[in-house]
Amino acid sequence: MPRVSRRSLLIALIPSLLAFTAYSYSESTRILVTRLKLGFDAKIAFLVDTHIHSFGSVEERVLKILDEEKPDVVLHGGDVIDEFTRSLKPVERYLSLIDAEEKYAVLGNHDYWCGKAGELIEVLERCGFKPLLDEVVESRVGRIFGVDWRDSRRYEACSGSEILLAHDPNVALSCRKARLILVGHTHGGLVLGGLTIFSNSAYTRGLYELDGSTLYVSRGLGQMIPLRPTSPLELVIIE
Repeated sequence: MPRVSRRSLLIALIPSLLAFTAYSYSESTRILVTRLKLGFDAKIAFLVDTHIHSFGSVEERVLKILDEEKPDVVLHGGDVIDEFTRSLKPVERYLSLIDAEEKYAVLGNHDYWCGKAGELIEVLERCGFKPLLDEVVESRVGRIFGVDWRDSRRYEACSGSEILLAHDPNVALSCRKARLILVGHTHGGLVLGGLTIFSNSAYTRGLYELDGSTLYVSRGLGQMIPLRPTSPLELVIIE
């Protein structure tokens, strides 16, 4: 059999690598709306992993979808920003245009790691969001418990609530006393043919039924680097 040189092999792989990169980039701009019918008396919009760097086309399309959906409650599951967010001005512009009677948010790992958590909390409050840092609030959809990010990724058992809002899917390993648990962080992982190739958490994407609680892991609406193989952006609408 003829021998194939390493250089020839690399050259042959270049078109495939370019095609995969282009596909991964296209998934970072494609937004899908997931609808969950869970018997709530109000419409809830769940956003997570927005990783806002500027006010661009993705942000404009998210706002258009929200304007059409007219949610009563908006929940943000953290990683609003990251280390590539140079200014919070486009962040404030974006968040201020999200319209709902009630708006709540928790913080994610990058909100803390970027060193701007305090500024972000102030922006959230100015834009009408109530930051929930291990806090419970009464809302029109019942008690919402917002769980703050922990670098240890270990969480104490949580008190009962209608909705548990967190960034980390690993919270569901110890906190299952909620009707609905909403999280993000994974960006959908890498899933091929229904098989999870890579995930940074115990739960990767989509719907899980856990001991009487429903867990939903959203793929999120942004990323630090615009490459999302097998994982288009996701905005979740719950009723």
